[in-house]
Amino acid sequence: MYKKIVLATVTSVFLLLSAVVSADPVMLVFTCELKEGHTKEEAMAINSRWLKWARATGGSDEITSSYVSTVVGDTGGFMWVDTYPDIATWGKIADADSEFDAEFDVVSNCSGNRMYRGETTIPAK
Repeated sequence: MYKKIVLATVTSVFLLLSAVVSADPVMLVFTCELKEGHTKEEAMAINSRWLKWARATGGSDEITSSYVSTVVGDTGGFMWVDTYPDIATWGKIADADSEFDAEFDVVSNCSGNRMYRGETTIPAK
């Protein structure tokens, strides 16, 4: 119950701020590891279904999600990088109940997440 109250409060604040930064895309990055015996393909199959749901719920085909893995260095984990056209679109998804959290928990452990706001660079003339 406490988590839902905090999530609702945080989401409300972000939605209020969305009027100020509505044109800027946001990225939500989760740091994860696959659980023993599970594969990237399993995680991606769940994520594919989640993405279909997220696009319908958020009302935007601009939502993307990527499984990002290390090429050089510590190859023990991966990241989900979800992009949204704006914070208001993310807010619609954050406010909605999703059955996917339990599915992701079966195949992976995610130790944290961060949200980033992108500012598009306009090329010089």
